[in-house]
Amino acid sequence: MIFLPILALAGGFALFYFSGRGFEADEVFARYTAIAVLAGLDTVLGGLRARLSNQFDDVIFVTGFFANALLASGLVLLGEKLGLETGFGDERVSAMMIAAVVVFGSRIFNNLAALRRMLIERWRARKNLRESRKSTPEFREDLRGA
Repeated sequence: MIFLPILALAGGFALFYFSGRGFEADEVFARYTAIAVLAGLDTVLGGLRARLSNQFDDVIFVTGFFANALLASGLVLLGEKLGLETGFGDERVSAMMIAAVVVFGSRIFNNLAALRRMLIERWRARKNLRESRKSTPEFREDLRGA
């Protein structure tokens, strides 16, 4: 199951890197792609968090991935069409893009903090289980007999 996302990532990279022409990305396209990638990263980390807490659902993950990416890109587009931009000259940035970066960035940090806590708790539980097994009389008898 883990190989499918890796294969898709490699395929997308090869499509844009080796094609040479036809798939050139300009600055406008890069803005939407950056926000969509940020939204996708948020969804992936949320999926890992759900997986570690035994609440993962494939349908929710896939629909959330595409819905978050499309919504984030759509909000940036809406902000640009409404003229909600800040900055001067060529350095203008959509205010909705800034809002999306702040929201998804905070969600990513929250998911990373929760994942870190879950992984540390699992590691500690395994460590305590190993130590408790070592202190049981059956384990000591097995060591003497060996």
